[in-house]
Amino acid sequence: MSGKPLCMPPSLLINLWSRPCHASSTLIKMKKILSILSLSAILFAACTKNNDVQPVETAGKATITFDAVVGTSDFALNKDFTANGKTWNFTQLRYWVSNVVLVKASGEEYAVPNSYYLLEENNAAETNSAYTYPANKREDVKLTDIPAGDYKSIKFSVGVDTKYNSNLSLQAGELSQLNGMTNVSWMWATTYIFSSLKGKVTDGATSKTMVVETGLDANYKTVTLALPSTLHIGSTKSSTILLNADVTKVTDGVDVIATPTVGASQATAMAAVATNYGTKVFTVKSVN
Repeated sequence: MSGKPLCMPPSLLINLWSRPCHASSTLIKMKKILSILSLSAILFAACTKNNDVQPVETAGKATITFDAVVGTSDFALNKDFTANGKTWNFTQLRYWVSNVVLVKASGEEYAVPNSYYLLEENNAAETNSAYTYPANKREDVKLTDIPAGDYKSIKFSVGVDTKYNSNLSLQAGELSQLNGMTNVSWMWATTYIFSSLKGKVTDGATSKTMVVETGLDANYKTVTLALPSTLHIGSTKSSTILLNADVTKVTDGVDVIATPTVGASQATAMAAVATNYGTKVFTVKSVN
């Protein structure tokens, strides 16, 4: 072996020198690629989870149906019914439903704003001013913008609260002096008639024309009804509450043959009828 130093071509030296740097660069690139893939996987998983999340429900709608009945029979005008040992033939059923409140399972209450509704089934009627109110049947109350949730009970009142009953110039909901449900003879000022049931009642050979009305602040009654199952209200469905309004309960405890006219002059009888509206007339048939 000669004593000359070992010589390498410059290109070989450069190649050998650059190899570690090339490997390091490749490793860095691989790490970047792995990082990108990992981030993509995370983002994909997040998107998948977000797609599985159900949309939050917004306010919904509900319909309350006040289905008039005579015991187990559908209510009808100008038709004979037998109940409580008497024969009844009705020509008018009208009453105010006001201040509707829906109660959630949590106990939270939602008061429906401006909730004043006239429920009725009546023949055309003339007034002292010779104005004829048209025959009409109305048993549905439609509610909108009800907060989404599960509800367990409903509250409403029969009549008109003091604020509006004592000042008919105030307007809210369907309140109006032009619907034949006001009376100037009960007090010095005109007030609303809360409920009116008219017709003929017969007991044996005795028949009487019946006019059973309630009014005055003391006879404003609130009804509270538990629902037989949870009522879900939300933007994805229309909900319904079906109530029975049994007219045979209106005169419970009142001798309508002896007192066929019930009004402010018959304070005891009128108070009894008002109490019946608050505790006996309305029951829940179903919810959906």
